[in-house]
Amino acid sequence: MTGISTLGQALTRINLINDQNIQLNNLTTQLATGKITQRFSGLNNNILASKRARANFQSLDTYINNIKNADRRINQMLAAIEEFQAQAENFANSLVQFSQESTHQKGEVIYYDDPLTTTVEITQVGMNDSEPDIDLKTMQDLASNIFNFMGDLLNVQEGDVYLLGGADSLTQPYNNNGTLDAALSTLITNWKDETLPAATNLTSDELISALRSRNVADDPYAVTDTIIGYSAALSAGNVGDVFIRVDERIEVKYTALANERAFRDIMVAASFIKNENLPPIADAYAEPYTPGDPTLADGAPGATLDDMKDNFYQVFNELVGMVNNALDDIDTIRFRLESARARIEEVRRTHIADQNALQNTIDDVENADLNDVAVKINMLQIQLDASYRVTASVQQLSLVNFL
Repeated sequence: MTGISTLGQALTRINLINDQNIQLNNLTTQLATGKITQRFSGLNNNILASKRARANFQSLDTYINNIKNADRRINQMLAAIEEFQAQAENFANSLVQFSQESTHQKGEVIYYDDPLTTTVEITQVGMNDSEPDIDLKTMQDLASNIFNFMGDLLNVQEGDVYLLGGADSLTQPYNNNGTLDAALSTLITNWKDETLPAATNLTSDELISALRSRNVADDPYAVTDTIIGYSAALSAGNVGDVFIRVDERIEVKYTALANERAFRDIMVAASFIKNENLPPIADAYAEPYTPGDPTLADGAPGATLDDMKDNFYQVFNELVGMVNNALDDIDTIRFRLESARARIEEVRRTHIADQNALQNTIDDVENADLNDVAVKINMLQIQLDASYRVTASVQQLSLVNFL
């Protein structure tokens, strides 16, 4: 006798419909997300390829973000340095245009005629007024105005980070605490006052040496970085460089320090010119003048007006040269930073190209073919509809009807 069992058939149809529903859900998810699976385990043999590509992509993303941050900081550094240079160029132009034909002070020349001689002498020994003329005052005002501004540029920041402070980036690299002005006032006084002991009185050459020197081991009167107002770390010369890691093997240095020689020399020159002890250029005396009279104000050293002018402009021309050389050196600093920026930009482009290749690998492994998914969904819906129809027809059968 042949037995008829509908239970086994029903269970088979139920399992088939469940499998088809699971497939439909998976395909619907693929269509919505564009991904073959929502879990790595669903990638089967492609798991390692996907994980490796994603890890490398993320690593490159970290380097690219580092490069973006460094590029932004380099741009800020360059902007501050370029503005510093522009102000220094204005200062340099004012120095070059300053006439070296006069004493640039108001009043009249005082002449000396030796009464012990029979000839009339016209030795110029000084001026009867110490007040600077408009040209000297204008140059000093410009130096004073740009000095504070340039100091602010040396302290350029991004958030709490001082960009010209080297590795000591949380410490303000420059502080205008008045020590530079005080030191230069003393140097100018010791240069002008010829009544001082020889050990204290400075010649023009000694003054120039002091202005150029940064180390008391080289010159006891040196204008050190500490005097200028630079931070302790910068003054000691032990600040580390700033680097950006652009990949697992390469670091690029992009350091520019506030106390580099170019910046230092311009700050010293501007401070010297603006110093209130700099005028007058020539000794000022009360009239009538008698040899041996004390000065109302000391000018540059020298027995005659020509000597004083020669000494003043000797120092002045050294400052002009110092500023012009510093401007050239700033170009070198800018080129150094631009070179670092170009190098990291080249690496960034390489990383982006590598990321694109990795993304293609990820897409090939993880992404679903949406056209293929749509076709499969359509076919599966037809199969499900047929399955439901068969199930409905079978349910209408019974043993009674069969018999």
